[in-house]
Amino acid sequence: MKRIIKIVVCMHMFLILITPIFASANSIPEERLLPRLVDDAYLLSEYEYQSLLDKLDRISEREQFDIVIVTTDSLGGYTSTQYADDFYDYNGYGMGEGYDGILLLISMEERDWAISTHGFGITAFTDAGQNRMVNQFIGDLSEGNFSSAFNKFADISEDYVVQAKTEKPYDSPNLPKNELPSQVPERELSPYLPLITTAIGIVIAFIITSIMALQLKSVRMQTSAGNYIKNNSLKINESKDVFLYANLSKTKIQKAQSSSSGSSTHRSSSGRSHGGSRGKF
Repeated sequence: MKRIIKIVVCMHMFLILITPIFASANSIPEERLLPRLVDDAYLLSEYEYQSLLDKLDRISEREQFDIVIVTTDSLGGYTSTQYADDFYDYNGYGMGEGYDGILLLISMEERDWAISTHGFGITAFTDAGQNRMVNQFIGDLSEGNFSSAFNKFADISEDYVVQAKTEKPYDSPNLPKNELPSQVPERELSPYLPLITTAIGIVIAFIITSIMALQLKSVRMQTSAGNYIKNNSLKINESKDVFLYANLSKTKIQKAQSSSSGSSTHRSSSGRSHGGSRGKF
């Protein structure tokens, strides 16, 4: 009996000892293993890095949604999607029970970009929404304006998350329209301006036609069309109709296409479900 009690006590002590280990493992995303900005390719200056990191932290904490940017010199033989997914899973990213977040990966080896979403990120960043998002900053990436591209990514990400929480996620039926450039206010035009411009045009036309008429004093209108033909200059030996060509126009009837919506997903090496996309810049 004493031996049984001793075994039970030992098992209890063992459970007490290993409980903090499991608790620590479950709290990895909250403790942050890596910062939300990892610039291993050194694309940013120190000031740009710190300013962007502050923005990512500020937005992520405010929305309780991780927004992460990672740059690297090489993918190490992985695809950009595999690299982005694993970097997200194994470095403590994701907030809340669903490990919600989005990660943008930039690899300079062959100029790859990839987006990995997880948890609520799969809902907030649909395939159509990601396509629209990338179009907003891909130009800056191609031109080497990395700070501008990354800041746009951060701002757009916050907009997408707020939209998904308050209304419906941005998707093919309800994508936001591109912002128009700021316009200079137009001056109010005078109601008499059309009359003035018309009068000026008439005067100019009268002057031009008068000058042309003065240069053609030797020309007089003839009473019949025959007077315009030189005698014996036109001889018709044979006449016939010849078919040359025909114009045929065709109009293609466009078939209605169903627009896809939502997010496509895949499994990462850790077994987690991710959404995302990838491409070149």
